[in-house]
Order: sequence, then structure tokens, then C-alpha cells
Amino acid sequence: MSSFWINFAVEIGFLSLLGVLYYFYQKKKIIHHEENKPSMILNFILQSCLAEKTDNPQPELDNLILELDDFLNNKTSQPPFTLLKNFSQSSTCSAELKATILEGLKELDQ
Repeated sequence: MSSFWINFAVEIGFLSLLGVLYYFYQKKKIIHHEENKPSMILNFILQSCLAEKTDNPQPELDNLILELDDFLNNKTSQPPFTLLKNFSQSSTCSAELKATILEGLKELDQ
């Protein structure tokens, strides 16, 4: 009967070790995700802007695309939040792009 308790204690210890390792693995993934969150959101906004772009010249949208691209490629250190807010309030911004930008800015403020 004592071998049963020894095996039981070893199994509990092994499962506890696996649980602790899994906890630290998930914690690392969450921290990594939170660190990359602004870049992922701004990249999604950039992709949405590129989808809205047409062949006609749109200076405000082109400037926004360049600023987002510069930030994502580490050419500038400050994200273009004011430019995003101003563009989302302009008349040249479509309703879908406005919703995407505002939702992204709201997510980044949290």
C-alpha cells in the first residue's frame, strides 16, 4: 500500500510541476501579446487604409499611410494618434475606415 502512496505523490508532484510550467508559459505569451498590441492594432489600421486607397490622389490618406508605415518600421518613435483622430473626423474618411480607426484608438487607450 505504501508504493501506491509514493506513486500517487510522485504523480501529483509531476502534474504540479507541469501546471506551474504551463502557467509561466501562458504568462509569457500574454505579456508578449500585450507588448505587441499597439503594433498589431496600428498594422490592422494601416491595412484598412490601404484597402480604402484608390488610384485617385488622396493627400490626407496618403500622409496617414506614410506616417503609420514609418512608425511600424521604427523610423519614428511616436505613433500618429493625432493624425488618426484628425483623419477619422474628416469628410474624406469612409464610415468603415472611421469605425476601424476609432475602435483601434479606443483599444489602444485601454
